[in-house]
Amino acid sequence: MPEPRHIPRKLSAGVILVDREGRVLLQLRDDDPKIMFPGHWGITGGAGNPGETPEEIARREVEEETGLRLERIEPFRAYYFPAPQPAGRGRKSTDYELYLYHAPCETPADEMICGEGRALRFFAPHELPVLDIAYNHRDVLTDFFASPEYRGYLRGVPFGAADGDEAGAIEPLERFRAALDAGDAWFDAVMEAIALWERPEESVHGRHYRYLVGGEAFDWLLLAERLIEAAGARVPEAEAEALLFEARPPRPIDEDALRDAIGASKHRAHLNYLYGVTVEEALQYAVELEVTKEKHNVALDDAREGEPPRDPVYQRIYGRMRDELLREFRDEAGRPHAPAISLAELREFQYWLFRYRVRHSEPARVASDTRKALAQLSVMEDGVRRSGRRRPGSTERPQDDVLQEVR
Repeated sequence: MPEPRHIPRKLSAGVILVDREGRVLLQLRDDDPKIMFPGHWGITGGAGNPGETPEEIARREVEEETGLRLERIEPFRAYYFPAPQPAGRGRKSTDYELYLYHAPCETPADEMICGEGRALRFFAPHELPVLDIAYNHRDVLTDFFASPEYRGYLRGVPFGAADGDEAGAIEPLERFRAALDAGDAWFDAVMEAIALWERPEESVHGRHYRYLVGGEAFDWLLLAERLIEAAGARVPEAEAEALLFEARPPRPIDEDALRDAIGASKHRAHLNYLYGVTVEEALQYAVELEVTKEKHNVALDDAREGEPPRDPVYQRIYGRMRDELLREFRDEAGRPHAPAISLAELREFQYWLFRYRVRHSEPARVASDTRKALAQLSVMEDGVRRSGRRRPGSTERPQDDVLQEVR
């Protein structure tokens, strides 16, 4: 795997503003030979300041150049440019990243405040060939006019469905791919993409990914799997498997480093997933081991004739039968009582069980059960480290659309 390149990177961003006639707004740059592309037309946007995200850059630049404060904008595409000049003594080459968004615009150009450049004007696609256009913006606009996003504007639905496109996820995906192409470490690129990600769930090539469980528990490893699949062979298979199946990244990362990498809010949601799903599963497994030691078998019917089967694991933890709890969970969520449960729904159910246990148990019992689950999880992870095998229950990371029979 190539070593990460320590080359300065400059971020810029802009917004393609589209009026009701399908025309795009361009800014005429100053006729000053000291600037790049003097007297050329370009998309509203510009370079970022330290610490700004691409969206923050785009919104600020539009306001500075037009006076408009945009509400909703959507990612369109990211472009990556390697350094155009060789590094010489005392100079460092620089890589460039351009992030484009799009949004509808109801304000006529003559009512905008031209904060930079000489003029603002909307142009139809057929008017562009005769214009001098700055940077790579001609190529950008060619891509945009051919895109499902632009067809949405022509249909009168600017943020409508993008014909199966990953419209809401393009920016972090493109940034992730660009980072890999630049030779950045793949795990760092994954963490950066996770920090930028906004979609709680999506369907890609027939598979449904639900990253946010119960609206507040974030499964970052599932999102990492999604990104790694999009990267293809650019991520070493053995390292990818170690992360996805064993939660073992290519370099050690503690909770503080994880919080710094993905952001405080996502980290809080990750902790919700850790305690609400992973630890809850470990608790069930620990109690199942206890029951087994007591020579109970959760798959056997109760010996008393005429009574329904008992589930000692769920009875011991939650005081109720699993099927009864599952029915209540589905009723609350407005879901059908299907004979099978998808793995995505199973994660939702586990998180619901966690919240149910916290609501209906004494605090001392909750704390005791949590300690038991954490101890069991530690034993399982220690076994994985010593044996080199994947931890129990993780022999393969299942797809969300696979169904399990409800017993």
